[in-house]
Amino acid sequence: MSRWETLQEGDELPALELAPDLGQVIRYCALHWAFPPFFYDVDAARAMGMPGTLVPGPLKAGLLYRALDEWLAGDGFVRQVRAAHRRPDTTGDPIVITGRVARVYEEDGARRADLELVIINKEGQPSVRGFGVVEFTK
Repeated sequence: MSRWETLQEGDELPALELAPDLGQVIRYCALHWAFPPFFYDVDAARAMGMPGTLVPGPLKAGLLYRALDEWLAGDGFVRQVRAAHRRPDTTGDPIVITGRVARVYEEDGARRADLELVIINKEGQPSVRGFGVVEFTK
């Protein structure tokens, strides 16, 4: 029996614990050729009232993709991820990505699941709320 056949609405996704570091943020900035100082310069970030350098929002959305890809473990692919950023995350601080299955369905012969996603910061607050759609391979 495939995982899709046993998947139920309300199932919790396993937590993925990460701590995006300054090196990862700098590599992200380099890939996008965008270098706002508050991403890599702690003094610039503090001058803006932040506790330290920040993790870019699009990088956090990419981490949601990573969490779903790891959860799928080769049994499917990520069709879509959307993210609403609620709070900044500081580089080096731990985050936890988790979620739950909101809907399991078939559409046009494809087996899919809609997922509610969340990134929890070190204070236990959601810094990102997201939504994902995955499709399972047959």
